[in-house]
Order: sequence, then structure tokens, then C-alpha cells
Amino acid sequence: MRAALRTAAVLALAVPLGASALPASAATPSHVRDRGAFAETYLSGEGTPGGLPGNYSLGQLTFYGSLVEGVVETFNCEEGQTPYAEEGACQSAGYYNAFTEGVTVVAGKGKKSSTTFSGRLDLYDDESEADGPAATDVPFSITLTPAGRPSRSRFTESFRDPASGDSYRFRSTTVVSIARVHGELDGIDATEGLVGRYSFHGIERVS
Repeated sequence: MRAALRTAAVLALAVPLGASALPASAATPSHVRDRGAFAETYLSGEGTPGGLPGNYSLGQLTFYGSLVEGVVETFNCEEGQTPYAEEGACQSAGYYNAFTEGVTVVAGKGKKSSTTFSGRLDLYDDESEADGPAATDVPFSITLTPAGRPSRSRFTESFRDPASGDSYRFRSTTVVSIARVHGELDGIDATEGLVGRYSFHGIERVS
């Protein structure tokens, strides 16, 4: 689970939220730009948020200002066991998507200052067709403090249709630092984290 979450996180940071703003069609050329700050934390511990099925949880939350999205997986584990530590010791009890736009952000001054994200989020069953969330108003409070040297990465993608001449190109840059974390999602402890900034520029040309 943690390896899967890390892979998803790397892909999410490579193409931040602004990437979804690329228009399907537009005048020639069309530009989209976005930049901002983000933070991410991993969660692990006994119990489940919002009273979901199971007795152990793993999760990941990503914060973009007042918005948070992420995933939580719950498990039924044998006593003293944790997910993926021993084959057969834990069985998945559910997989949920987390979301809210009502995050309270309290940031200190300076590059190494702490930032606290708090509020309540909803959890949606990833395999259910039900309209409503599986758990609502689940409380969280996470504090992250930069602790490592920043690492910069760049990502570029482009495509051109040889028949029509239509094309797009976008590039993103992220600067990330490992962070110390403190806090929880309804009793599930935050264990690791990172903070950073991103910038994004996309161009679409339609003939």
C-alpha cells in the first residue's frame, strides 16, 4: 500500500492540479499557467477514520491551499500485525477517496516555519456506486515542518497529430522538501510528509 501511495504521489506532483485545466479545444495557441504550494502526508495506525470497517488504516493526503484530496485503505488485521508485514495477516476492508475544500491553513513566517492544515473531510467508497460518502465530517489536523534540503524536478510532455497538425505541450517544475509531521486523521497518525511548490505551463495549438 505504501509503495502504491508513493507512486501515485510522485505522478500527482509531476502533473499538478493545473494540468486538468488544459482545454479540449481552443483558439491557436491557448496557454494555461498555474503555480502554488502543496503539502503531503502519509498516515498509518490502528483503527479507522469515521468508523469505517476494519481495525487498521493506511492513507495519504495532499493539500493544495484550502483543498485536500487523498486515499485511505482500511484492513482487518490479526492481533499485533500490520498491513503488508506478513502475507495473510491483514485483509483489505475498503478503499476510500478523501476530499474537502474547507481546509483551514495556519502558516508561520520563514522558509523553515511550520504549517498546520485542519478541518473535516468526507470519505467516498472507491468501489461503491452510492451517491453519498461512506463517512462524513471526519476530523483532521496535520502540522508539517520542512526538515530537508529542497529537491527540484522537471517534467515535460508533448504531442503532435501529423494529420491535423494539432499539438499540445506542457511542462511542470516541483521543488520538494522532506518534512517532519505531527497530527492525525481521526486517530490515525501522520507518519511522514513533504512540502513544496510547483509551477505549470501548458500550450495547445488547434488548427
